[in-house]
Amino acid sequence: MIGLALGGLLRKKGRNTLTMLGVFIGVFALTMIISLGQGLMEVITGTVSGDDNLRQISLLPGFGIKQNDKPEEITIEGEMSERRRERLRRAAIARSQLRQTASGQSLRLTEDSFTELRKLPHVQSIKPLIIKRYQVDFDGHHSDGTQTFGIDYARRHPEQRVIAGRYPSANDAEEVLVHEYLLYTWGYVTEQQAASVVGKTLKISSVKGSGDDNPFQMAEMTPQDLQAAFKDMKLSEEELAAALTLSRRLPEILAKLRGGEQRKSVAIKRELKIVGVMRESEAGDRFNLLEDGQSTQADLFFPEGLADKLLRESAGGGELTYQRALVMVDDPANAEDVEQKLRDKGYTAFSVATVLKRLESSLTVVTVILSFLTGIALIVATLGIVNTMITSVIERTREIGVWKAVGATNTQVQLVFLIESALIGLIGGLLGLGIAALAMLPGDIIARNLIAQRTSFPYEGSVFIMPIWLQLTGPALGTMVAVLAAIYPARRASRVDPVTALRHD
Repeated sequence: MIGLALGGLLRKKGRNTLTMLGVFIGVFALTMIISLGQGLMEVITGTVSGDDNLRQISLLPGFGIKQNDKPEEITIEGEMSERRRERLRRAAIARSQLRQTASGQSLRLTEDSFTELRKLPHVQSIKPLIIKRYQVDFDGHHSDGTQTFGIDYARRHPEQRVIAGRYPSANDAEEVLVHEYLLYTWGYVTEQQAASVVGKTLKISSVKGSGDDNPFQMAEMTPQDLQAAFKDMKLSEEELAAALTLSRRLPEILAKLRGGEQRKSVAIKRELKIVGVMRESEAGDRFNLLEDGQSTQADLFFPEGLADKLLRESAGGGELTYQRALVMVDDPANAEDVEQKLRDKGYTAFSVATVLKRLESSLTVVTVILSFLTGIALIVATLGIVNTMITSVIERTREIGVWKAVGATNTQVQLVFLIESALIGLIGGLLGLGIAALAMLPGDIIARNLIAQRTSFPYEGSVFIMPIWLQLTGPALGTMVAVLAAIYPARRASRVDPVTALRHD
């Protein structure tokens, strides 16, 4: 029967090849889409699952309003119409999902708030992430608004990226690591030129107008200073005097409007020793999403203790507030619960574990939808197989009559056509799987180049991943579709009357 099936296939090579092409296209497209979905899942999980990423929560100031990202948990109690209940539920969802905006924060991140939040169950530690901009002067070069980042000295996380010099000697040492890109912009092009800055001193100072060095907060400001500041406004002496009085009272006025203490900002000026040069991240480096992700634009890296010390000095003895903090929980399984507790207290918080779960769910949904759309090609292939098999039955009616005349049963006749169709599906499925595997090689190169061009995170893994179950499913699916498509034509062939068939010309 297998020999008869192969003979039937080879007799009409062109038609059967075109029929096989439909199965090939369907299996190829399906394999590529599922492999891409698997690869993207691996890119995401492989990037964020290591280095305690899943135990960390990003904490920001908030409005003091509860936030909840699980609308299914929100219910409206009481006797009312279902229409009103649904309206109130939508209103509750909208208010529970309120997000942080640029201003209007009612809950700030302070040492007192950290002390309170450390008492939450499963919270292992809380530390501020200190990101601040300074003016930098070095060897005739000047940079305005250079971003700095306080590195966790104890974990020595970025030490692997130091390509010249050494890691800072202490947590509060007045030493700095300089990023290779900042040196490149200053003209230190080669690695030897970049390494030559180690041991030298650079100066940092508060950015003009940042609040640390704001002329309107300096009590000793004179009318001449104001005249210089407003030289294009041509103010009169009376206006200058009024402006001078207002400038001296402005910090107090703003503090009262904010309901807090007057902030006495102090201008920072420091000379720091360059102890090392830090390179940009490379594929294979340990990557911490919340820490390294915040420092992607940083050009100077201070020990965390020094960064905190400078921030305290700039506060001038006033209450110290932080822009962002990092919460570490004891186990990744508890990250989502702790995140929700922080939101219940009114802070803005998100965890890598929660984001990862949402990304995986979204990616799974997209992959399933695209797979169903790609399945249309297999449906078209099914129709093609039905048409080919029916045509084959009609053309081989006399041959079927001969089979039956020499003793072939209905089941055997059916099996010949089912085997013939199964071979079309199997060969098409294997070709689709094989061509997909070959296409993934340049596909990986193209995808990695796109990732490198559009993001700051290098990636060297495979963007297309073909698991064993997919390698088996592709040809099996093609074969199954082909066999199902051939059931009707095969049954039609088995019902051919041998006497009538032998008379068929």
